[in-house]
Amino acid sequence: MTFRRARSPEHKQQRYDAILAAARSQGLRKGVRNVSLADIASEVGVHKSALLRYFETREEIYLHLMAESWQEWVEGMRGEIEQLPVDSVDGVASVIARTLADRPLLCDLMMHTPLTLERNVSLESVRAYKLAALASLAQGTALMRRVLPDLTEADVMDLMVIVTGVAAALWQAAHPPPALLALYAEDPQLAHGQVEFIPALQRVVEVTLRGLLSGPSGRPAEGEEPGVVDAPPE
Repeated sequence: MTFRRARSPEHKQQRYDAILAAARSQGLRKGVRNVSLADIASEVGVHKSALLRYFETREEIYLHLMAESWQEWVEGMRGEIEQLPVDSVDGVASVIARTLADRPLLCDLMMHTPLTLERNVSLESVRAYKLAALASLAQGTALMRRVLPDLTEADVMDLMVIVTGVAAALWQAAHPPPALLALYAEDPQLAHGQVEFIPALQRVVEVTLRGLLSGPSGRPAEGEEPGVVDAPPE
């Protein structure tokens, strides 16, 4: 396939968008860890050196997609969370788990972002990603506090740290590679304990939320009176 060099601003934007689309497609089909810069270039129809006119590295391409995915996830949660009644812990946990399950690339990228994507790019690229992620997080915080007003901003930050770490690990465990699936088919006892992503993540989120809400920054635990602190033992 031949692909002319993009010269006009419109053609450069088209090439930029084509690179991101190819990286997204490759990541969904093969898993992010298995995608090379050459794979992305081949799908776009250019030599991989042409991609370096737009992105520093393969990791920067996926870091950009991670920032986009954060924003898209928050927007995907918005309609559902806005319909929940106040104090619906199980509702928030369900929305978080289901909307993440609908976004396999985001779940995959959650694993690779701290391990590799942030480590092979310039500080400016990391800065741009962090600012975009924080902006999405601020929107997500406002959404969740509409339903769970006793959560503080720090509580939501703690929640998202836990959600991203657990979702990343659960996604990998719940979606083993073909070789492992074949092994499980041959010997079903080896598949014992294999997790289901949505129910496992939903349980973790619900337990975390109830813990945050019962702590000092949220509502008192059952049986406690608001504002009453036990005296220290003499």
